[in-house]
Amino acid sequence: MSNELSAAQHHALAERGRHLGPEDNTGYSGGAGAAQLDGSRFARFLKDNYKLFLGIMVVMLSLAALYTWRQDPVYETKASVLLDQRKKQVVQGLEDVVSPLPADSSVVDTEVEMLSSSGMAFQVARRAGLIPDVPVARMSQQQQEDASLVVRDILEHRAINRVGLTYLIDIRYSANDPETAQRMANLYAQTYIDSQVGVRVEENTRVKLHLENEIARLRGQVKAADAAMATYKAQVGLNGNTALGTLTEQEISSYNQTLAVARAQAAEDAKRLDAARAQLARGTDNLGDSNAPGMTDLRSQQTAASAQVAQLASRYGANHPELITARQQLQEINRLLEGQGSRVVAGLQAQAQASAGRAAEIAGRLSATEGELAGADKAAVRLRELEAEVAAPKTLLEAYMSRLAQISTQSGIEQADGRIAALAPLPIDPSGPRLGLNMAVAAVLGFILFAIVALIRQVFAVGVSSPEEVENIFGIEFLAAVPRLRNEDDLAIINQVVEAPNSPYAESLRALAAGIFPPGQVHPRVVALTSPQAGEGKSTTAIALGRSQALRGRRVLVVDCDLQRPTFHQRFGFGRFGPGLVEVLRGEAKLNDCLVIDGLTPARLLPVGEVIEAGQSIAFDQLQALIGEARDQFDLIILDLPPVLQVAEARVIAAVSDGVVLLTRWKHTSRQAIEFAITVLARAGSSVMGLVLTEVPAGSDMMLGSYAEPTAGKLRFAGH
Repeated sequence: MSNELSAAQHHALAERGRHLGPEDNTGYSGGAGAAQLDGSRFARFLKDNYKLFLGIMVVMLSLAALYTWRQDPVYETKASVLLDQRKKQVVQGLEDVVSPLPADSSVVDTEVEMLSSSGMAFQVARRAGLIPDVPVARMSQQQQEDASLVVRDILEHRAINRVGLTYLIDIRYSANDPETAQRMANLYAQTYIDSQVGVRVEENTRVKLHLENEIARLRGQVKAADAAMATYKAQVGLNGNTALGTLTEQEISSYNQTLAVARAQAAEDAKRLDAARAQLARGTDNLGDSNAPGMTDLRSQQTAASAQVAQLASRYGANHPELITARQQLQEINRLLEGQGSRVVAGLQAQAQASAGRAAEIAGRLSATEGELAGADKAAVRLRELEAEVAAPKTLLEAYMSRLAQISTQSGIEQADGRIAALAPLPIDPSGPRLGLNMAVAAVLGFILFAIVALIRQVFAVGVSSPEEVENIFGIEFLAAVPRLRNEDDLAIINQVVEAPNSPYAESLRALAAGIFPPGQVHPRVVALTSPQAGEGKSTTAIALGRSQALRGRRVLVVDCDLQRPTFHQRFGFGRFGPGLVEVLRGEAKLNDCLVIDGLTPARLLPVGEVIEAGQSIAFDQLQALIGEARDQFDLIILDLPPVLQVAEARVIAAVSDGVVLLTRWKHTSRQAIEFAITVLARAGSSVMGLVLTEVPAGSDMMLGSYAEPTAGKLRFAGH
């Protein structure tokens, strides 16, 4: 036999450790499709929770029976009310103050709500004499509290329902006394009909009183309005037929035309004045010849004098008497021209002022005429307002008087919108309590409660409990289920493999060996056992599995690899004072010198020896060398590793094995911890061969008992 596994053998072992995919899942459910159709999960669910189901159903049915037994007999009867649209027309052509209900299906639902209201129950209680016939405002606090209790009791015992889509309403009433049930049902129906008539009578009376008050008020208002209009006409002198407005409008039109002509003339005169002033400012030479009479002669004289002065100035000296005389004549002519220009400007100014004054006078007359027209219009508007103030109340007064006459005619012939279709009969047989109905309701409620509680238990369940969960959730093989042995210490448990070979515990170890070493496949020679956390039975299982395989003729070595918390010598007393694994790895001892012979089987045990401190590690090469040496001497090497999630050293040691078996307690270790442990081992390069459930109850369907004891093979519900 070769000391090392070939590459092909390692590949085969790794394939066994791969997660099972949805297509190659060959677990207990028969693949993904079979898992959906297989009813074993539901059967297991019922099997695990049947006591809970029976307990809840027994409690609920007992409560229903007790409730039914303690209830007094109840009698129920009903009266029927029909919403009737047919009315007796005593006087044709009269409109009701309160209109009849329309032929609408929603109206029936509204009336059902009114019948179901606390106000209707209050009226029924008052008519039945259960509440004092006094206004609520005058009741004492105690009376109001008592009335509330009575109304609440009536509401609890009555039921108002519409019959299908008809206009028929059923009024059911239940009581412990048949006469009371009949009387209250009929009283409910009669109160509803009377309330409809009462509403119409009350509304007719209220409207009639309101109309009488309004008519008296309107009569006074009309009288006062007529007097005010007559007084105003006398004050303004209006008789309603004057043409003052038209004549005034014609006069205003004439004034507008004259004012336009006058304003045009004034504008023209003002322009002439401005032109003359501008010319005069530049000198008399700039005044035109047509500015005023005599201006032409003066200009001619000015021209002749200017020519003479020029001629004399060329002939004589500056002081010549003729030249001086000529110059004086020219100055006189210029003075006359300036005086004539000033008179021309003054004339134009007077003419412009006259034109402007005439235009202003015409504008004043126009404004006065327009004021007269506005006053006439204002008087006419006020007159129309007074006429409207008289017409409106007169029209309203006539309408009110007509309506009052109609209502007076309707008084005393008010009709309800419904009628009693059937009075409530006297019930003979009690209608309740119904034992069958109460038991059925209790059964339904019990089933719902069971489903809720079972679902909560399922949601908050910890760990895994079946092979299907192992393979479907984590995708690894389920190897075996190791039973729980009560009242046994660890040494007594591992001794069962030898002392009770037919026990369920010994059989579970053989099943584990069959899962690890399947026929026709490559068998691993170095198997590591670990768990997500401490206290899950890995050390006990490792020693028991070694003993079981040693009894089958294999050369077995079980190595305690928990360097910080050794198990073999502390719990089982193996190699308590001798050297062990630590000394071999350090080179301080030989492997054969540290082996401990199991007293019950040919198996060999390798304890830890000296305990190392936390934080110290072992050399991986030395560990590989040790395992290689052990392969030459033993057929099977079992490594008892510390918890993989609590001690990082477990990942290093697991790497030297051919495969890792993960152990976890039944319904104890969380699924997150199991999944994380599988992930950690896979990342460390280890092949997870499968999972073992430990501490499985003997009553679980995975534990079928001893083959030598057929009666112990009876299936029991898990966990009990």
